[in-house]
This record gives sequence, structure tokens and C-alpha cells, in this order.
Amino acid sequence: MKRYKILFKGRVQGVGFRYTSKVIADKLNLTGTIENLSNGDVECFIQGPDEKINEFVNSLQNQKNLNISSFDKTELEVESNESTYKIIG
Repeated sequence: MKRYKILFKGRVQGVGFRYTSKVIADKLNLTGTIENLSNGDVECFIQGPDEKINEFVNSLQNQKNLNISSFDKTELEVESNESTYKIIG
């Protein structure tokens, strides 16, 4: 089990990015949160098996309506009480 903060950059707001991420996270049984930032980036906290998190990121990168120019991934401490994936804001 891993937890990451992922900061997505590119055309990631106003294109259904957060909703798409929720559909993918729910399908993969991942938990966390996703939120638009005021600078146009999207901040995601994602938790689950490492291979499922990689599948989550790859699935987002392969979406035709999204254009992720880059992302930064930072490993964090697992939050044992988290049980869902939520869109914030």
C-alpha cells in the first residue's frame, strides 16, 4: 500500500479531469482526494497498491480530452482511515 501526492500540470481544468479521475480511482478501488488549484494545476492525493496507482496515472494520460504536460509524484505516509476517493471543490 502506497500514498502519493501528485500535482498534474497542463490542460487539466475545465475538461472533466476530476470526474474522470474519480471514475478511474473507483474502478481501481483507490482512495484519496482531487482538487483544482488556483494556478490551473490539479492536486491529487491517491492511495492503494503501487501497480494500481501507476494504472491510474497511465489511464489519465491516455484520455483524449485531457492534456497532462507533466506531473510531480511525491510519496507520503499511508492514511489508514481513508476509505473513499473524493472530489474537493
